[in-house]
Amino acid sequence: MQSDNRTFLVIGAGISGLLIARQIHDAGRNVRVLEKGRGFGGRMATRRMGGGRFDHGAQYFTVRDPRFQFWVDRWMAAGIVRKWFCGFTEERNSEGHPRYIGIRGISDIGKWLSEGIQVSRETQAKELRWNDPGWTVRTDSGAVYSADQLIITTPVPQALELLDGCGVAFPAEAFEALNAVQYEKTLAVMAHLDGPSALPSFGGVKVKESPLVWLADNQRKGISDTPAVTLHSDSVFAQTHWDSPDELRGNLLIDSAKRYLGAEVTHFTCHRWGYARPKQTYGSPFFHHPPSGLLLAGDGFGGGLVEGAALSAINAGGVLLR
Repeated sequence: MQSDNRTFLVIGAGISGLLIARQIHDAGRNVRVLEKGRGFGGRMATRRMGGGRFDHGAQYFTVRDPRFQFWVDRWMAAGIVRKWFCGFTEERNSEGHPRYIGIRGISDIGKWLSEGIQVSRETQAKELRWNDPGWTVRTDSGAVYSADQLIITTPVPQALELLDGCGVAFPAEAFEALNAVQYEKTLAVMAHLDGPSALPSFGGVKVKESPLVWLADNQRKGISDTPAVTLHSDSVFAQTHWDSPDELRGNLLIDSAKRYLGAEVTHFTCHRWGYARPKQTYGSPFFHHPPSGLLLAGDGFGGGLVEGAALSAINAGGVLLR
């Protein structure tokens, strides 16, 4: 049994990192989270812009595993999530697994998970070193953090880049599997409309018409006071227009979505998601290297989607606290 005075350092404040940190914190252990961005939740992101609110990353989530349902029930009791709909047409609205959304935006889940936890935002880990025992992490500002256990929940390619030269020799088979994890890119457009959209009454539609895969009406979802739509591109379009100016890529996506919009776009902005979803995962819920106290988790391990990332964290938290 490891003693209860171990210290834990988590890199990444997406749902996996925060859910792991929440479990460690609730068990009375010492944990800190480092996050390079300004917000909580990673790709579970909500942005305010021009009087509107946009979920511009993950749009919703489903629940199939009772271990994840336990957390979702807590979020519902706290008044931060609700059931959205079941099917993707109004005729099928009572069928299938419920889709859940944030009542004021999906980023509220990350904020709830972070309550009471030491989270250092706008703090990017730049150099990792295993000191045998323990870890030292140097950030972009020159600050140094130390911990007995290191948990990395960034996309796997970013994690491996951070770990390069850290002083730990990984098993060859595991290192090969980690290097094989791949992600798809997505471009998001957040657009204000001059009137109501033509999307279904509940506010979301999956699209199989390149270059689009998804459209959402954030006003009909209930998170925006003004007409505000989110468009997601497919990975081919994202790869082609990754470095294109917003004026070009944004208008191309908007032109493709016109029959769904039903109103004119007054202004818009774009966001690039370089690791939108994993297309090849690790095959296990997490990677654990007990000799060094290193653990990697996230949607690259849990099979993708919000629930996959959450289950990776739930499994990882159980191992760390045993």
